[in-house]
Formats: sequence, C-alpha cells, structure tokens
Amino acid sequence: TWADVEALGREVFALAEPHGRRTNVRRVFAGDGSLPSVSVDRDLLKQALLNLVINGCQAMPSGGELKVTPRAEPHRLELEISDQGVGIPPEAQKNIFSLFYTTKPGGTGVGLAMAYRILQLHNGSIDFSSKVNCGTTFRISLPA
Repeated sequence: TWADVEALGREVFALAEPHGRRTNVRRVFAGDGSLPSVSVDRDLLKQALLNLVINGCQAMPSGGELKVTPRAEPHRLELEISDQGVGIPPEAQKNIFSLFYTTKPGGTGVGLAMAYRILQLHNGSIDFSSKVNCGTTFRISLPA
C-alpha cells in the first residue's frame, strides 16, 4: 500500500508523546508537505519509526530536541531521526543492529534489530552516526 510519510510521522509522534513528555523532549517533524508517498507495509514502517523515535527520547533523560527530517531524493525518500542525547559508545556501534544487543538498562535489544529488518524487507537501508554526549542521527532510505 502507499503511505503518506508525513501523516505517518505525525502518528508516530503522537504515539511517542508520553515518552517525550516524561523526559521533556521536544519532537519536531520538519516535513513541508511535499513528500511523495511510498509503497510500504504501513504498520511495519510505523513500528520501525516508533522504535527509533522512542530510542531517541530515551537517549535524552534531561530533555532536548528529537527531529525527524524527511527529504525527497531522485527515486528515494530519506528520513533523518536526530537526537541530542547520550550517543552510542564507539565500542557498541558495530553491534547496535544485532538482535538482543542493548546498551540500555532494561532494554531488550529488539527495537533496532527490528527496524533494520523492516527496512531490508522494503529494499531500504538504515545507518547512523553518533557522538558520545552529543547525540545520534539515524538515516533511513526507502525507494520512492
């Protein structure tokens, strides 16, 4: 099915609202209404985005801004999910998409592995950059 990514982003932000409120995180969706729809399993993509947004909120226990920036590229739709959180330690970065690997107390290690798999299923990709105590940016790319 075809999904409106901006509507999906607003839905994900509504679902993540309690997490953001708990840690005083401002959620910003920087879409401008000009994005193409993408052919995806809407529920799966929503789950992947929700995992990334909740992780971002949890990475900012003292508050900050979580920003989702969508971009239409030729034949691709890209989403950046950026937080101003604790970052991912360098020694953990190679494992973060591994099932059951977690750096969070009480974490299951399922969220990022699931997001990775969901994007694979849609012929998309996910990668990230992170700096300890500065934040993390995940980049999702999907065929448009």
